[in-house]
Amino acid sequence: MIVVGVTGNLSSGKTAVAKIFKSLGAVVFDADRAAARALEKGRPTARAAVKIFGKEYLGAGGWIDRGKLARHVFGHPRDLKKLNILIHPGVIFECLKLIEKNRAKKGMLVLDVPLLFESKMENIADVTVVVRAPVRRLLARSRRKGIGRALARKILSTQWPGERKARLADFIIDNDGTRRSLEKKVREVFGEIIKRN
Repeated sequence: MIVVGVTGNLSSGKTAVAKIFKSLGAVVFDADRAAARALEKGRPTARAAVKIFGKEYLGAGGWIDRGKLARHVFGHPRDLKKLNILIHPGVIFECLKLIEKNRAKKGMLVLDVPLLFESKMENIADVTVVVRAPVRRLLARSRRKGIGRALARKILSTQWPGERKARLADFIIDNDGTRRSLEKKVREVFGEIIKRN
């Protein structure tokens, strides 16, 4: 099994790229979903988050209001670090379990990880792919997802710039065009990875 780390900044299209890889037969690990699961009601990490940040981040039914928590931590770097320390080990553990489960199989396992390089998770991938787009596109796409310009800029400021990530990548996919154009680029990268491995 070839392990491919796919990363990119907020709203770069990394998840769209991972979905295209999935349509080509890859197994996909979604780090954002794993992080969201860690904050589900009843999870030890969720209980710890409430102890650290306070009950004011609990929403209806005792579930953590992840939007409210995000708006807070991305404006307070120390609290963001605390949240990352709380959540990242579990995300990495889930990822390693999936790799172990699939290691002996043929095919491709794609790790959709926003902080692949920042968290050193590129070390568990055989190949890395960076998805990038101009900042104006990132902000426009974020706005369509309901993330305001100010919050989007705060989130982007916590991530390595796209160019820094690109310098470390085995493959770069520029996502500044149509969905069809993106699919074509992903298919080409998919073919190259299969060929090399």
